[in-house]
Amino acid sequence: MEHTAKTQHHFEAALRLEGIIKSATDGIIIIDERGSMELVNEAACHIFGFAEAEMLGQNVNTLMPTPYHQEHDHYLMNYLHSGVKKIIGIGREVHGQRKDGTKFPLRLSISEVVLPDRRVFTGIVQDLTKEKAAERALLQEKEKAQMYFDLANTINVVLDRTGLVVNINKIGEALLGKTGESLIGKNWFQQVIQPDQQEKMQAFFHEIINGNSERLDYFENSIIAHTGQSRLIAWRSALLHDEQQRVVSVLSSGVDITEQWAAENRILEMNQELEQRVEQRTEELAMAVNQLLKINKKLEVEIQERKTVEKALRHSESELRKAYEIEKELSTLKSRFVSMASHEFRTPLSTILSSADLIEAYTSELQHDKRLKHTSRIKSAVSNLTNILNDFLSLSKLEEGKVQAIFSEFNLFEFCEEVMDEMHGMLKPGQELRHLSNIEPETKLFLDDRLLKNILFNLISNAIKYSEPNKPIDCALKIEHARLYISVQDHGIGIPEEDQRHLFSRFFRAHNVENIQGTGLGLHIVKRYLELLQGQIHFSSELGKGSTFFIEIPLQSAPN
Repeated sequence: MEHTAKTQHHFEAALRLEGIIKSATDGIIIIDERGSMELVNEAACHIFGFAEAEMLGQNVNTLMPTPYHQEHDHYLMNYLHSGVKKIIGIGREVHGQRKDGTKFPLRLSISEVVLPDRRVFTGIVQDLTKEKAAERALLQEKEKAQMYFDLANTINVVLDRTGLVVNINKIGEALLGKTGESLIGKNWFQQVIQPDQQEKMQAFFHEIINGNSERLDYFENSIIAHTGQSRLIAWRSALLHDEQQRVVSVLSSGVDITEQWAAENRILEMNQELEQRVEQRTEELAMAVNQLLKINKKLEVEIQERKTVEKALRHSESELRKAYEIEKELSTLKSRFVSMASHEFRTPLSTILSSADLIEAYTSELQHDKRLKHTSRIKSAVSNLTNILNDFLSLSKLEEGKVQAIFSEFNLFEFCEEVMDEMHGMLKPGQELRHLSNIEPETKLFLDDRLLKNILFNLISNAIKYSEPNKPIDCALKIEHARLYISVQDHGIGIPEEDQRHLFSRFFRAHNVENIQGTGLGLHIVKRYLELLQGQIHFSSELGKGSTFFIEIPLQSAPN
């Protein structure tokens, strides 16, 4: 009875072991001392592409590519004679070969099983094809991210939680005069901050690490450039998290604002001088009034004169303050205008000059196509200059009150067809301008069609300009409750949230379009035109996904 029970127990144990081996997701292969496969499970057959019958009895080296195919038997014989374990009990990555001859990466773990009369070896195999592909894809993404990191026109630096440099882009290296290799792993503050400011800046850094939103959004500090000079940098930062959403590092993007800061300080100094002069003149006038009051205080007429003088002084002070505010605004607008105009005029003028020089060099008839190419560039540059000057002229007329809404009746369907046809020539390759309205051919409006066309031209050209090729532009119109509703939607770069509240200001351009041609006047002019039509404009935008502008204009009935 006892012998029978033991036999039954061993039999059940063998069945359990067989079930475990067959259902295992990893491949399991058992070989004898000659290398012949005695047992393989379904996972191993699937991994190598063989049927079980094709593998049993075959030497395990059939599953190995060159040179492992030839060397395996030699390794096995060395171990059987020497007993020195080199790979047994150690997991390692090797290459296998499937039935169809393809090679693939795998993880192999080998263990030795000593039986009463012999030894066998068990190999556990895991197919690493998907893992290796994922690693390669991750490496490619990392290289691509590093390329974008280096191509950015700002100083980009990544610091870990302790302030050690993890990465820095080429612009940062150039400003500091140091290579990334010499900075990575070193304390950022000790490398670039003046010694007397290091403790303060490290405190700021800890505030950022701990999520201080104000410091994250914007802060300024000075760093030591390779010339030894101090440069003022404006930083915007973002926290980087691991898979458990723990903060592991900070990405900071900085712009050198040293020259801008110096210019602003000069403006402040001039403003202070102006305020001092105003105060001085006010004091002098007050002294004169006091003197008159002392001499003529008993006379009612002189008291009245004093009141009149005081009233005049208050009015003068108010006028001076208004003039001061206007001067400040004009100074700001002048700075924006000079900055924008110098950039926007320089680019097309440089194009015209270089193309003209090249045309002079192309004197042969065989170079006619090249001359045409540069002639086209000159025409395009002149067109850009014309657009810029048109924006300035439109703004000037609006400021002088020379633009008035002139209402007339026109066919809306024909108007839309005309606008769509004219805008098609501006589309980038693959872009599509989609007109989503269901307007009846006989629909008529009583409105200023000239102002309406300028509004649509500006919004649609912006949608085209700030969208990539192969992206659609949607323009929709509808009339409801005696109001005209228009929307223009793109799928372009979008507008940063911090820039949206300034979008309709004169000469304002969002910081993500600095390298795209424009004057910063278009949307301001659109808003002014809509005011002449008693209309309104608003928009929604998401960075990297696009923008939609919505227009609402009240309609009037045409006079009989």
